[in-house]
Amino acid sequence: MADPIILKTERLLMRPPFIDDAADIASHLNHKDIAWNLGRVPYPYSVPDAETWLHNVPKNWQGDTAYVMAIILPDNGLIGCVNLRLLPMDVWEVGYWLGKPWWGNGYATEAAKALLDWAERDLSITRYSSGHFKDNPASGRTLLKLGFTPVGETELFGLARGGKSPCIRYTKGTEPGLALKLVGH
Repeated sequence: MADPIILKTERLLMRPPFIDDAADIASHLNHKDIAWNLGRVPYPYSVPDAETWLHNVPKNWQGDTAYVMAIILPDNGLIGCVNLRLLPMDVWEVGYWLGKPWWGNGYATEAAKALLDWAERDLSITRYSSGHFKDNPASGRTLLKLGFTPVGETELFGLARGGKSPCIRYTKGTEPGLALKLVGH
């Protein structure tokens, strides 16, 4: 079992999220533009939704099945989250979201890079996949900056979308066909 960690970058601090973060998380995720781009987030999104999710975060850390980090911007507080989640075949999926006021500043790339660097250095993780809904090309640009390669298109169910939508899958160290098939988003 890995102990919870604190990661620092030039502009950000990442730490496991706390139950006290529920209001900030709900406030950010209760925007259709954000929930729309995430597979497992409902819209509207409430504080009880965030609290339910936050109760599972420590269990996942303890089980070494997911590592979730709150992204903290000094003077602004929690601005989003970044995570790694174990998929079948020892492949890890990276995911991230930011509150809308912080889009376009490179924070998602900076936070995800720090988490990937930690996972590679401390956990020897080398096999990743990820993806994004096709109508969210900004997330694809983030993945490319992180060294991911697109492998193809499939469909992903989006809770806020209420159905399946086209998504583009990416790999970093995982066989392309497997990265395309392992849609855990």
